[in-house]
Amino acid sequence: MQLAHEDGFTIGALEVRPPTREVMAPHGREVLQPRVMQVLVTLARANGAVVSRDDLIAECWDGRVVGEDSITLVMSKLRKLAASCGGAFVVETIPRVGYRLIASDDRAAPAFEPSTGPAGKARPRIVVLEFTHQPGDEDQAWFAEALADELTAGLSKSPLLAVTPRQSLLVSDVVGAPPGAICARLGVDYVIDGKVRALGGTVRVSVDLIRGTDETSAWSARYDRRMSDLFPMLDEITASIIGTVEPAVLEQEELRALKTPEHSLLFWRLFVQGRRHFWRSTAKDVRAAEQFLEQALEIEPDDVSALSILAHCRLFDVWSGVSRNPAAAIADAHRIALRAVSAGQSDAFAHFTLGVVLSLLDRLPEAKAEQRRALELNPYLAAASGEIGRLMAFEGEAAQAIAHSERAISASPNDPQAWLWYRSKALARFTTGDYAAAALDAADARARKPERFSLCYLVAACYAADGQMDPARRALDEGDRLAREQLGGQGPGYTPDALRTGHPFVRQEDSERLVNALRAAGWEGA
Repeated sequence: MQLAHEDGFTIGALEVRPPTREVMAPHGREVLQPRVMQVLVTLARANGAVVSRDDLIAECWDGRVVGEDSITLVMSKLRKLAASCGGAFVVETIPRVGYRLIASDDRAAPAFEPSTGPAGKARPRIVVLEFTHQPGDEDQAWFAEALADELTAGLSKSPLLAVTPRQSLLVSDVVGAPPGAICARLGVDYVIDGKVRALGGTVRVSVDLIRGTDETSAWSARYDRRMSDLFPMLDEITASIIGTVEPAVLEQEELRALKTPEHSLLFWRLFVQGRRHFWRSTAKDVRAAEQFLEQALEIEPDDVSALSILAHCRLFDVWSGVSRNPAAAIADAHRIALRAVSAGQSDAFAHFTLGVVLSLLDRLPEAKAEQRRALELNPYLAAASGEIGRLMAFEGEAAQAIAHSERAISASPNDPQAWLWYRSKALARFTTGDYAAAALDAADARARKPERFSLCYLVAACYAADGQMDPARRALDEGDRLAREQLGGQGPGYTPDALRTGHPFVRQEDSERLVNALRAAGWEGA
């Protein structure tokens, strides 16, 4: 058994941390010998079932020949641990059969669930270290401490990350230790390390996301800001780091999960593969994502993140303009999104997902309410800011639409959804008659999602409205070609119904302006 790869779990009021061999009890902390921890993990895994002597030897002694006294000694130490922790559990000897561990409060099996929570059996664990700074500078010291606190609080809002509280740094001797040793000591997979330096009137923040397994950098960045107002600067840098760290960690985890054969990680492997295919955003990948996510949900039926992404998968054909039955797809997505919110009332991404579906049901006030709730739960969720920008673009609130979209882009510039936010800016500017700027934003959106043929039509409309007919016709021809390829040469191509579904303008004149621009470019669907 590799204790470093074992997830934490609880037995009653005890928190067991196999990677660090710690047992955290209400009265304090105890560190077990490696063999004792291995046996405790093995017994707890059995969930109240009897574990034979041979199974214990195979799992904890690597099958070597050991005397009965060795096992008896370990059981004695576990019973002493139980007694010192107020009788949190009992180790029973079943004569001529083996041993079993049961919780003593209700004589029920211990809950062998990772302490990282039910949303993912092996969520990546991360800790934010103290940001170093120049000694003797109180402003820098305050800023460094506040930045680490804000990052910890913000990352904790992600349902896909398990964030170790910074209080753990106070009770663990990790100061000056290398990242690998820190990860082993705290039982985490990644550390965020950083430095704060003042250069004249500028503050420079350097940040590294480091893997504990090989002590290599998974991501790094540097931020230079004028020291004019520390609070807005703190918010801006925090939002930018959080918007980038989660995707960087999950990208690493996707690669790891594809290579990890352990059965205990089956749910996580299925989930990250589904997520990976979903963000590739091709029809083939989204269908594969649905299969992975549905298999994951057979293991964890109420996993909020898997349900939320599956709801987005159901909407893929609707957004792409190729759905044969948009109403049925939206209804199915609505059902799944409601399940996600029911399973995770405090999950920001679940509320974001439900809001997206409600917008397609023409329930815009409720849709915006869900996005506001998502931002209340996680102010750093760029997707929710971007979705509010999209809704406001269709409501004719151009200035607010642009502001929310730019906020999302600034928070997570490399997000797979960033193309949507550029599209929202383009639509907002289109409704105000700023066609040249709209064309630039539409082109930026298409550069991030070149396979989405509806973006070609938006580019064509912006150019045509601005009087640039040659690039408008080229964009329209490209959109027609992609539509034919993705529709398999069947059907009428990009239809007015598909256009209206993807562009639910509240004001009729905005919809007519888009249709007229496309007609001027030569759109036959008009």
